[in-house]
Amino acid sequence: MLVALLRIPSRVGFRLAVPVCDTNLTLANAGLSMTKVPHMALFAIFFVLTALQFEQLNERALTWSLLATAALGVIVELEEGASRTGNCRLTDVLPDIAGALIAGAGLLSVMIVRNRVRRASTLDE
Repeated sequence: MLVALLRIPSRVGFRLAVPVCDTNLTLANAGLSMTKVPHMALFAIFFVLTALQFEQLNERALTWSLLATAALGVIVELEEGASRTGNCRLTDVLPDIAGALIAGAGLLSVMIVRNRVRRASTLDE
């Protein structure tokens, strides 16, 4: 994870500037940001891997994983702005969170099925 976070600043030899970020929360910016399918996929994977680090897959694990995913998205945007290698937009965190929510829906459905199977097996005994 550390290597991935250092990849963006390393492309410019760690010569960083104060990030200039577009903080306008407009529909145009949001629409442009939501076209970043690779961000959705990568952050969905990050969300799942983060959730699996917890002892139990429950609401607490999903909540902390969502917060970690959003924080990582903000860090990536700040790195892009500071290194001048990408567009630093606040709305670019939206596809990251969308990917996490999609993965979260998948994990939540697994949790529901798992709980129903457990209940059914305890009723059969």
